[in-house]
Amino acid sequence: MARYRNAQGQEMPENPGESRLYEDDRGRWWVRIGHRNHRISVQPMEGGKWDIRLDGVADEWSVHGLRETLMERMGIEEGVDSASKDLRAPMPGKVLEVLVEEGQSVQEGDAMLVLEAMKMENVLRAGASGVVAAIGVEAGKAVEKEAVLISMED
Repeated sequence: MARYRNAQGQEMPENPGESRLYEDDRGRWWVRIGHRNHRISVQPMEGGKWDIRLDGVADEWSVHGLRETLMERMGIEEGVDSASKDLRAPMPGKVLEVLVEEGQSVQEGDAMLVLEAMKMENVLRAGASGVVAAIGVEAGKAVEKEAVLISMED
């Protein structure tokens, strides 16, 4: 269900009425929500973000695909730096396949393990270059969020 907020951030009623988007004779875009017209502008920015303005009030939006939406719902932050090079489970799931062996050298971004979570296969990749010290899981086993799957040498 869509949620609506006014410029002050207050939540509006679930159904504000019919809405309609249109462009006027001067090339300005408007959205009519209920009985009020609101001027809008949408400008693309770097990194897949958008500058959205409603009645002059600016906000920054980004488009999320299914993967990003699911990660956000599960509280997973992508790109979070950690002091450890160990590969950890970003979510609970089942190990489908281990793609590396102990003693193997890997480069940052190399595929290391396939984890099934929420009926989706997720390829987990090395966060940094290094050598695999120990593999703490095997195919077919369930793992909890943050479990160490593969340890790397320091």
